[in-house]
Amino acid sequence: MSKLLTLFFLLSSTFVSLLYAKGTIAGTAIMNQAEIIYTLGGIEQNMTTNTDSFLVDQIIDLSLSWQDASPVEVAAGDADRVLTFVLTNLGNGEDNITLNYEHNSSSDFLPQDTTLFLDSDGNGVYDSGVDMEITDITLGADSNATLFIVVNIPDDNNTIAGADSHDAIVAYSQGSTTAGIDNPHVVDVVIRTGSDRDEGIYTIRDYWLSSHKSAVVHSDDGMIHTGTIITYSIDLSIDGNADSRTIENVLLQDTIPVGTRYQAGSLRLDGISLTDAVDGDKGAFISNAVHVEIGTLSGTVHQVLTFDVQVQ
Repeated sequence: MSKLLTLFFLLSSTFVSLLYAKGTIAGTAIMNQAEIIYTLGGIEQNMTTNTDSFLVDQIIDLSLSWQDASPVEVAAGDADRVLTFVLTNLGNGEDNITLNYEHNSSSDFLPQDTTLFLDSDGNGVYDSGVDMEITDITLGADSNATLFIVVNIPDDNNTIAGADSHDAIVAYSQGSTTAGIDNPHVVDVVIRTGSDRDEGIYTIRDYWLSSHKSAVVHSDDGMIHTGTIITYSIDLSIDGNADSRTIENVLLQDTIPVGTRYQAGSLRLDGISLTDAVDGDKGAFISNAVHVEIGTLSGTVHQVLTFDVQVQ
């Protein structure tokens, strides 16, 4: 019988094998030993080679990405306006990362009170009093964290409609490349991308909510006295560049003036009567005030609310 030689390569580890999307985790022991099966003098034999082993080195690789789908619209004087970023450790080991804020000097205006926050509760939204202010972070292999730039918008001559501010987070790994020839029994460090930067944009919106309140006095003698009916009108619209713009969740509340009494059933929105009760329509009269859920204002459409009071 001719000699038959079969090789089996057996991989084992002193640790549980943990495979990540970007590679085997740093520090994993890779151990290799071959088994040789053969026939000698008609008898099957087997033997094993020596064991070869090494430790997987650490790759440092960072990625930072601005998440907002478009420039974040703000108005002069706004507080706590947010840009959202995701920082990802693309490497195969735990990495300590320093975070810095950076303002692009070519911007039209400079935000105030700039702070970096970690999305502590992981809901993807900045929550004042919940999310933690940070200047550095430790990320495990192949993990990520949501970060926020939070600023106040100044109210000055530079914050005119259309003005932009470009603001960035810069992330730096605190690790350093291991010098010299690779030692297979030591976890060496190789920096692929040791830092990354991405920039978001605040833009001063060129549209805003506009309102105007007027009154018509219904009196035979043109005077205001007991019994006189006054009709109030409140006009709401989008001003500025209104085309294709929307303003959402508009709620109007107006307390009835002292010395007058609300006239039941007089509440109208764009000429359509609204009930005074809290029910299925948009209006109600509650605690001596009219409440109207306008909802969404769109484009150049005006919404006009009217109601009557009587002088006491």
